[in-house]
Amino acid sequence: MRLRVLHIVIAGLILLSATGCWDRKELNELGIVLAMAVDKDGDKGYKVSCQVVVPSEVASNSGKSTTTTVTLVQATATTIHEALYKMTLSSPRLSYMSHVRLLVFSEEVAREGIADTLEALIRDPNFRPDYYITIARGSPAEDILTILTPLESIPANSLFYSLKNSSDSWAPTIAAYADDTVEKMVSSGVEPVLTGVRILGDRVAGGSKDNLTHIKPEARLMFTGMAVLIRDRLIGWMDEDESKGYNYIAGNVKETTGHMNCPEGEGVVSLVLLRSTSKIIPRLVNGKPAFDVKLQVVQTIYGDSCETSLSSDYAIRQLQKISERKLIKIMEDSVNAAQHRLRSDIFGFGREFYRKYPLHWKTLAMNWNETFPSVKVNIEVEAQIRRIGTLDDSIIKQMKEEMPE
Repeated sequence: MRLRVLHIVIAGLILLSATGCWDRKELNELGIVLAMAVDKDGDKGYKVSCQVVVPSEVASNSGKSTTTTVTLVQATATTIHEALYKMTLSSPRLSYMSHVRLLVFSEEVAREGIADTLEALIRDPNFRPDYYITIARGSPAEDILTILTPLESIPANSLFYSLKNSSDSWAPTIAAYADDTVEKMVSSGVEPVLTGVRILGDRVAGGSKDNLTHIKPEARLMFTGMAVLIRDRLIGWMDEDESKGYNYIAGNVKETTGHMNCPEGEGVVSLVLLRSTSKIIPRLVNGKPAFDVKLQVVQTIYGDSCETSLSSDYAIRQLQKISERKLIKIMEDSVNAAQHRLRSDIFGFGREFYRKYPLHWKTLAMNWNETFPSVKVNIEVEAQIRRIGTLDDSIIKQMKEEMPE
């Protein structure tokens, strides 16, 4: 009996040692992909472009090389995975997809639907679902990956950190992860939104290393506007203020800045938002859904050119009222755009209604996109200004007071 157990243990150890490296891949055989773009190519299917790191250039410290730190590998096929494997026809390295940070769709692909592409990538164990998704505006998606960026040697990193930082500190953008986007696509009562990316300047010059030798590059990349989807299809865009309104309602605003007119006289006040909290409250009014949106913001003054002092309690109260009215206007414009122009419940009103009234939701779920444009949305804002900075009066006001008559 003991001999039989010993034989089993030995056999198990032999099997473990024999299969330990069956799927090994050597680093010098892999092409590290950091960004991927998906375009349509007529009837041929998808044109897939991968931004691949050039290892020798990333490791080089000489600064004299004329080769870029990344290269673009492309292939066209009926499906995404066919295109990825077809890239071996022109690339000596296998594409390694675990470090993808950004996925860019063209508008053409997005309008036809991105669900099949995302499903293929999520099913693939070589992809991690923690990459951002964006949509190219005004150019093919592949062109976005051809622009060299001055502050980051790898353009994919520049795009990734730019979107991450702007979503944290500038209200009109959103960093949409792949898994979060898919969750909204398959959920009832909420639709996805994605941030758009655009090329500013000369696209051809932006792909040359000369783009990095100018203080003002010939071409640069900029995130602009929010793409609104119904399920997986792009249906339209929100402008900057409408995108801000969406983020305020959705509770995505962590920090941002803006301005408003002075309570009395000419001039503007610069405000920085320190924190905000948003709550969507569903209601039933005569058997129909209605919603209250309540937003609380805490702000501080970072500068003003007002003719009168802002240090009094009265002036602060006036500023708070002006801020509340401005925020209400921004959010109302966003709701109107979503209800009447885009007809897409990107705020998740339907999802919140389902959580509070699950039985009523059963009668609304199938036709929610038709019901959503007519629902009543009431918006309330409570703005608090906690600090006015380190100066009692603005520098401009003090200079005016010191000027001789």
